[in-house]
Amino acid sequence: MNKYKNKRCLIVDDFNTARNIIKKSLIEIGFNCLEAENGDQAMSIISKQSLDLVITDYNMPKKNGIKLLEEIRNDDVLNNLPVIMMLIDDDDVIISAAKSLNVNDYLIKPFDVFTLSKSIDRVIPSDSGELL
Repeated sequence: MNKYKNKRCLIVDDFNTARNIIKKSLIEIGFNCLEAENGDQAMSIISKQSLDLVITDYNMPKKNGIKLLEEIRNDDVLNNLPVIMMLIDDDDVIISAAKSLNVNDYLIKPFDVFTLSKSIDRVIPSDSGELL
């Protein structure tokens, strides 16, 4: 299924295994994927690449997910870029901070492919219009 054919996603997580699992799922639904280990690397990629989606972990060294989201939302060119944040627990303080910065959605780790796909369906329209 390639319902997101030619869409580009940046996966931001300091844990390589997490990035690989998410990347595999995204490729299956048509995404082209880029990866970053932290928020600093992510901003470097975001400023140079045209993207359709960013999926970022909250807890990362150098620049966490909230700081990354804040930087994206404060940029006049990037502020409408869809962002999904991943958290290891249902932390109301972090979720509230992310919502105040207009995060598009959030996921609690671990999550399955279906949950990830449903989150993406809520955030960006697919070319085929089909939803899981």
